[in-house]
Amino acid sequence: MSMLSNAGIACIQHFILRIILFCSGHIPWNYARFLDYATDRVFLQKVGGGYMFVHRVLLEHFATLEPWELE
Repeated sequence: MSMLSNAGIACIQHFILRIILFCSGHIPWNYARFLDYATDRVFLQKVGGGYMFVHRVLLEHFATLEPWELE
């Protein structure tokens, strides 16, 4: 029997992904605080346990950007 369940492996993978994205400068470490900040500025709306863009045009704008345009 393995020592880690699927949930434990997923948790470790999630943490490693956050470390990689933070160290590469793609996300802030405290991502929840960043999302709440965006909600306070009316870019996002909190919906249940997730977030949605308030305006569809804003969502489409960010979705069409190339990675080098985000820097």
